[in-house]
Amino acid sequence: MVISYRHLDPDVVAKKNRLTRSLIAQGYRPRYIVLSGYRPPWLNQIMPLSARKSSHMKGQAIDLLIFDINGNYRFDNEDLKIVSNTLDAIDRKHPEHRGGVGLYHNSFPRMVHFDVSGKHRHWDY
Repeated sequence: MVISYRHLDPDVVAKKNRLTRSLIAQGYRPRYIVLSGYRPPWLNQIMPLSARKSSHMKGQAIDLLIFDINGNYRFDNEDLKIVSNTLDAIDRKHPEHRGGVGLYHNSFPRMVHFDVSGKHRHWDY
């Protein structure tokens, strides 16, 4: 799969790269794929669960499909917790990358959203 970074804000790309490096430094495997990055407004309107003023339309958000991060040979909630906690730590250490972390346990349990909107917040749908 080829992911275009053309319309993504450099800060969200840097945050994704920090996530990868931080997971490796903690002894985890960064097993995920980018599902979504920049979305034009017309596409954002038809996406389920998307916010009207989504950071995706500014290229400031990425959605990841999470696989086995902790190396126990299966996907579970611990994998999501590791990624979410790591993104929180990045926000604390690098305020220029501060943003939201969204989980979707009820609708798309393997997806994690993160952005660089400047406001640290969490949600779980």
